[in-house]
Amino acid sequence: MRVAKCLIVGIFAAAGLAKKDEPNFAFESKQLTKGDTTKYPDIDFGDTSSVPLNYNGPRCKIGPQDAAWPTIDEWGQLNTTLGGKLLRPIPAPVVCYPGPNYNVGACEFLAGGAARRTRFWLDDPLSVLSPWTQGNTCILSANVSGPTRSCTQGGFPEYVVNATSVKDIQLAVNFARNNNIRLIIKNTGHDFLGRSNGYGSLSVWTHQLKGIEYIQNYKASQYKGPAVRLSAGAETWEANNAMIAQNFTIAVPKLPTETVGIAGGWFQGGGHSNLASLWGLGADQVLSINLVTADGRFVTADKDNNRDLFFAVRGGGGSTYGIVTSIVVKASQGLITLGSATYGFTTGPIAPSTLQSPTANISNTEDFWKGVEIYLAFAKKIVDAGGFGHGDVTYHGNTSFSFAGTFLMPSFSAAKTQEFIAPLFDSFRTAAGINITTPVARVVAYAEPGNGTNAAPGSNTFSSRLLPRTNWDNSTILSQTSNAIRRAVEKGFTVRTRAYGPKLELVNGPYAAQGVSPHMRNMVIHLTVFSLIDVSSLWILESAPGEAASKFKAELARLEDATDVIRKATPGSGAYYNEAGRLEPDWQESFFGGKIMDGC
Repeated sequence: MRVAKCLIVGIFAAAGLAKKDEPNFAFESKQLTKGDTTKYPDIDFGDTSSVPLNYNGPRCKIGPQDAAWPTIDEWGQLNTTLGGKLLRPIPAPVVCYPGPNYNVGACEFLAGGAARRTRFWLDDPLSVLSPWTQGNTCILSANVSGPTRSCTQGGFPEYVVNATSVKDIQLAVNFARNNNIRLIIKNTGHDFLGRSNGYGSLSVWTHQLKGIEYIQNYKASQYKGPAVRLSAGAETWEANNAMIAQNFTIAVPKLPTETVGIAGGWFQGGGHSNLASLWGLGADQVLSINLVTADGRFVTADKDNNRDLFFAVRGGGGSTYGIVTSIVVKASQGLITLGSATYGFTTGPIAPSTLQSPTANISNTEDFWKGVEIYLAFAKKIVDAGGFGHGDVTYHGNTSFSFAGTFLMPSFSAAKTQEFIAPLFDSFRTAAGINITTPVARVVAYAEPGNGTNAAPGSNTFSSRLLPRTNWDNSTILSQTSNAIRRAVEKGFTVRTRAYGPKLELVNGPYAAQGVSPHMRNMVIHLTVFSLIDVSSLWILESAPGEAASKFKAELARLEDATDVIRKATPGSGAYYNEAGRLEPDWQESFFGGKIMDGC
């Protein structure tokens, strides 16, 4: 493939092009040297003197079942070189299974939900928050009796390097490359597509690489102003606390758990935030990237150095071009606030505990869907005003549906937010006959203090679609879009919409992330279709071998069928790389828009 060849050359040419390799944190100063490798060829650097145009090596990585797999002694030598940081963890749910690791108290702690209130899942070297991507070989459940129940390593890595320095990462990269072992990267395990899993792999765990440093007057090529250094292990909640303490604002992922790593796959896939319609994407904020490339060398990529990597990493996808150890991002002095309001409307009998206030109940289903379409029309105004809008449509069975909406308007006062949203609620009442009260707007903090808890594995599958601006060209196209969403929801799925528009003109200049898919630049809504079935439950309830896998395959097919309706209503667009379905068709165009060659 032409795209792949270009970027592989970029990876291996990186070391030769570098003019500066500048550490941001102390852990980056501890690096592997050529002298360290003299008597240990397994950790030697890759040869960048000649990069073949055609790869002639093995087509597959080796696994524990292969004769070439390193011996226990060879793994032991790596562990000694790492100073004891090579781990061989087993899946956490093993405590629920009969055997030497069974522990009723530990099982209750995990399966009963108490672990969610702690940092357990995030601080576990093996666990990921979308465990179905591992293959469901060790399901978390207090009830694991039965003929098909067992706990095996499955798609989890065989070994984990608990990295605390750049040298640790270099050792892992070189050992894996020289032994033809699959290499994966993990911080907190939020990756939805399984890139933090891998059968027979060596995992680099960047979770311990912590550091956040605010710089009031940062100077770079064609940039002068506030900036922040962020380590690979820095999470949103930690950045929030730093913002509050030091009075600055940066773009960060805003999810319910706020435990996503900022310098990992989030920005490398684009990276949306509540400020996306105002500042652009997370990738647009990056001024400099420190990373270990595939040849094991530590390099800095920025506007002037290793430009191919600087292009590719900012939007080209995580776990692909190198292991990022830290980044420098643009910042704004002072704390940004958000004008906010929440509301909802429903049709059919729905438990009040599932709704947010104020909520209007609608007796006519057609009026409900008219309300959804009215919101979709208004979403473009939210984006063009620099805001971020939530609009979730949920299926509750039969003809029961709910819509839950939230406005987040950066730097809007409560009065300005109230004035801005008033026309939408007028339209709900007059055009759809929805008797809904206009919510009272308020001002909320963009950065809220946190402690990094409230994260636990979940196995609901989903896919995504970016709704392009052209779908707002006229009411006919918009109605077709709304009908596509309706069909997906009526099939039994939840459709979540996030209105934001990281248009290129917001950040047009030397640091605009040109590697980001053009589909993201042209979007008004980022839509996600969620299955309501926890696929892990299929294995828990399995009564015969193969039954769960067959049902899982059928559910994925059903999800693809629902998403395809929306794809057909949005021709020429794509999906968000970080939140896409595993079966996304024509992924090169969908994720990257055919634009990835521009940086070569």
